[in-house]
Amino acid sequence: MKRYVTFAMAAILILGMTLPLQAQVRQAGQKTAAGKEMRQPERKMITPEKRAEIMAEQLQLTDVEKAKVQALFEKQQEKAKQRQEEMKNNREEQRAKMDAERKAFDAELIKIIGNEKFQQHQAQRIERLEKANRKMKMRAENRDNRPYNKQQQP
Repeated sequence: MKRYVTFAMAAILILGMTLPLQAQVRQAGQKTAAGKEMRQPERKMITPEKRAEIMAEQLQLTDVEKAKVQALFEKQQEKAKQRQEEMKNNREEQRAKMDAERKAFDAELIKIIGNEKFQQHQAQRIERLEKANRKMKMRAENRDNRPYNKQQQP
């Protein structure tokens, strides 16, 4: 009998320690009640100078090698910034393209069904989207209220 009690106590202790860790892992990819994805805290970018210093210490680089490595890191950082800008511009271009396509589609639809029915269609569409948003918000709130999803506060 003592073995069973000891085993049950050990199991409870182990579960008690692992459940909070599982909750933290689950939260990493979930969305908040506002629908925004929860992300890791933003990391500060390490400067090319600091990266070169670290590499120089680890590999015992000479001053000349350190300067060349630092220049290479700076060049890499500039390319990364350019890629980010291109991606941002591309997103804006895609959004503008989609808006233009939507307007063209709406204009054709108005020609086919008329302005009055189009306005009715738009009202129904907006209502449907609002209902879907409310539903998603409720699901997120329910998910956030589960005991294993609550964030532990210090």
